[in-house]
Amino acid sequence: MVRMKSDQRGASAFGMLLGVAGLAAVVTLLLRLGPHYVEWQTMKSIFGDMPAAQVHSISKEEIRESLRKRFRVNSLRDFDLREILTIDRAKQGTTLTIMYERREPIVANVDVVLTFSEQYQYQ
Repeated sequence: MVRMKSDQRGASAFGMLLGVAGLAAVVTLLLRLGPHYVEWQTMKSIFGDMPAAQVHSISKEEIRESLRKRFRVNSLRDFDLREILTIDRAKQGTTLTIMYERREPIVANVDVVLTFSEQYQYQ
């Protein structure tokens, strides 16, 4: 059977506009939030690469200075380690807790708050 031209329909102008708006919203979110997750993954890599014997044997200030240098090498410059890092010492080992928030404006008065938190044990 041959279909008539009236049976074939594509997307309407409204449907196309809605699709483009949805794609623009997804791209905007990726461009706004993506860099924060890249920073977080870099930070997790830095903490994961810290030598456990060194962390447990040096002072808290030396830990912060070592992390400051590692952050600088990896272009993580917007972080104050005194505010985002907690160092807890015990006989069994040292615990480093990193916790911070980022607020990213999306549109008008709509913001997204990203919360990052991780704990690392060194023995």
